[in-house]
Amino acid sequence: MKILQPSDKFLRQVCKPVTRREIHTKQFQATIEQMLDYVYGKSNKGKNRDTNKPMIVGLSANQFGINKRISIVDLAISKKAFNDIYVLINPEVIWASESLKESREGCVNLLKIWGYLNRSKRVIIRAFDRSGNKIQIDASGLAAKLLQHEIDHLNGALFIDHLKDPKKAHYVLDKETRAHKKAGKNWNKFIDVSKLVKPL
Repeated sequence: MKILQPSDKFLRQVCKPVTRREIHTKQFQATIEQMLDYVYGKSNKGKNRDTNKPMIVGLSANQFGINKRISIVDLAISKKAFNDIYVLINPEVIWASESLKESREGCVNLLKIWGYLNRSKRVIIRAFDRSGNKIQIDASGLAAKLLQHEIDHLNGALFIDHLKDPKKAHYVLDKETRAHKKAGKNWNKFIDVSKLVKPL
C-alpha cells in the first residue's frame, strides 16, 4: 500500500458508501486484509515498542487511494501492549457530546506534522462490520478522538483543518516524538500548513 502525500487531491474527496453486496466480495475482503496488515504492522506496541516513534492506530481507505467508506481503528489506543482492532464500514457519528477536549494528533499522510485540536469528548458511532452486521460503538476519550479523526478522513477532512493556527503546526522528527509528547503545546518547532488546509 502506498500512503498518499498530503497535497494529493484524492484525500479531499468524500468517500463512496459501500453496499451490503460489495462487503462479501473477495476483492473487498482483500482490501480489508491489506489495511489490517498495515495497522498491525505499524502499531508499535508491546515490549519491543520504540517510544521515539508514534503508534499507528487508525487507517481509512482513501489514505492510500481507495474511494470507499472503510476505516480500521485500534480502540485500545491508550493501552500500549494491546490491540482492539475494529473494521468499520460506512461509519457515521450519530451523536457527539457538546463538551470538547483538546489533545494532540498526527497522521500518516502528514508525517512529522502534529497539532493540538478540539474534539467531542464522547461519540456514538454506527457502522457495519466486515461481515455486514450492524454495530454501534459508544466511545470516549482517546477512542472517541480516533473515531472522529478517521471519519473525518472519509469526509475529505484532515486534522490540520481543525488547527487554530495552521501556520504554526508542530514540526516533529521521528526521534523527537517522545520529546514532543512531553513538551505538549510548548513545542517550539513549527511548519506552515495553511496552503493544505480546507475550510470545514
